[in-house]
Amino acid sequence: MQNGMVKNNILYKTIEGYPDTKIYQDIVNLYSEIFEDADLEFLKKRVEKNAKLFSVLAYYNNQFIGFKVGYPYDKDTFYGWISGVLPNYRKQGVGTQIAIIQENFAKDNGFKKLRTKSMNTYKAMMILNLKNGFDITKVYTNAKGQTKIVFEKLL
Repeated sequence: MQNGMVKNNILYKTIEGYPDTKIYQDIVNLYSEIFEDADLEFLKKRVEKNAKLFSVLAYYNNQFIGFKVGYPYDKDTFYGWISGVLPNYRKQGVGTQIAIIQENFAKDNGFKKLRTKSMNTYKAMMILNLKNGFDITKVYTNAKGQTKIVFEKLL
């Protein structure tokens, strides 16, 4: 299912399930542009593994500027897996609006908790999570040696 809403001249669309080929490629391209350490194979495997994806896409003048992709972690928890907004469109409420849309989807679909992760290098994302009512529930080091910070919020 795909739909859209406009707020502050930004068009937000949502997709339940796998995105079509063009949208998936747009996500890959933006992911690669935003994240220096982008792991395209990891992204592909994670997308293919999760049939119940929910994606929020943001466009300004038909330019793809931001996204958030998530999926059910378990029956009670929705996992906001990966997101990003192009640098020129940050601090304009795009990330916040994307997060609100995802949170509303999780609530509307009966999830009791929202979970996400970040790393210390993405301070803006950590601040956004804290401002949006998330609590830090865990810190760990993954197999790549990256310190991950787990955020959770009761819905």
